[in-house]
Amino acid sequence: MDHLHRLDSRPMSKGTNKAKSANGEAWVTARPQTKKTSEEQKDTETYGVPGRPSSQLKEKKIVDMESNHTMLKQKLGFFDTFKQALSLIYNTNYFILLTFLSSLPLFCFSVYYELLLQRTLVQISEFVRQQHPSNYHHNWQTLLHTAARMTDKFPNNLIRLGFLYVVPLHLLELCTAFVTVDLASTTLTEGKKTASKANFRGTLVTSIWVLFFSTCTLLGSVWLASIYYVILNNLGYNCKLYFGVLYRAACMALLAKYLEWRSIWNMAIVVSILEDANGANALILSAHLSRGNERQGLLITLVFSVLGLALRWSGLYFECYERGNGIFAQVGLFCMVNVVKWVVYMVYFDNCKKRILKKKVDMEMGKVERSNVRTGKTEPADNNSSDCRTQLETE
Repeated sequence: MDHLHRLDSRPMSKGTNKAKSANGEAWVTARPQTKKTSEEQKDTETYGVPGRPSSQLKEKKIVDMESNHTMLKQKLGFFDTFKQALSLIYNTNYFILLTFLSSLPLFCFSVYYELLLQRTLVQISEFVRQQHPSNYHHNWQTLLHTAARMTDKFPNNLIRLGFLYVVPLHLLELCTAFVTVDLASTTLTEGKKTASKANFRGTLVTSIWVLFFSTCTLLGSVWLASIYYVILNNLGYNCKLYFGVLYRAACMALLAKYLEWRSIWNMAIVVSILEDANGANALILSAHLSRGNERQGLLITLVFSVLGLALRWSGLYFECYERGNGIFAQVGLFCMVNVVKWVVYMVYFDNCKKRILKKKVDMEMGKVERSNVRTGKTEPADNNSSDCRTQLETE
């Protein structure tokens, strides 16, 4: 059988696989195919360097994650958050100008709203003082009667104040917050564009959720505190002394919880502006990011709540509603505090986000260290470490 050739399997020389046919007519050269191990193949896909030793790759992964860990090691405290927010405002040339222009509609409308609000509050306080000044604090029926007469006497002002707060004032505050957070985030990320028109629609949806929750919680808390206050004042001296301590402690706990929730709701607005989340998703993401950092959020909300109340009561005390310059100064300070508030919440959101990424890096470093301790093999870390590294580099 001349057409059948039998190949000799023995190599002719070192490094080659040359085989000669039986009759010496043809030579067949077969190059050996080198098989990549699974570890080298994974390293090639990750780093683009074929044939790199696994120990060097391990060391490079650990060095990368340690550098990212060092970058996130400095956690911003309460005062550091305010310091960074103020530096963002005053170290940027265009920030003050753009926030001033965006706050002009809110300033003009707030002047009219504050005049109406303060005059209505003064009229209500004078009306209440005329109704049973000796015992209206202690009689529940007297309080209900006074509240009913008050709504009958000032129905137009109360309805107008509620409508102006829910529709125009709320929308103007939202527009100012959107511009302020977008500018602050662009400055912090060195020019990277974050917000869009779709984000504004999502922010509007989130703000409606926040307005609903905050209004219901505040009114319900005031109503509950008023009921227990009247019940407490109708008890005997011994019971009043004992339950008075519990009542004050419950009110303080309720106030602290409301401030904590308020910080989550405000950060949900920031989440809707900067992230692709709105409504309930933004609230859930905000609660997840602020977990473990609730005390700082509570302090931030407490500071701005005290500033807002101080500006309101100072306007009532100095009768700014009777003087044009006084109401302009009060509303101007209110708009300045509003801008600083949203910049602080943006920095607080960025701090919470980096803290979550720091936890991921710590987990990946722990996995790498545990794999290095194992005897024999050192298994490569999961791909999540590269994902964390990519997210941190974008930050």
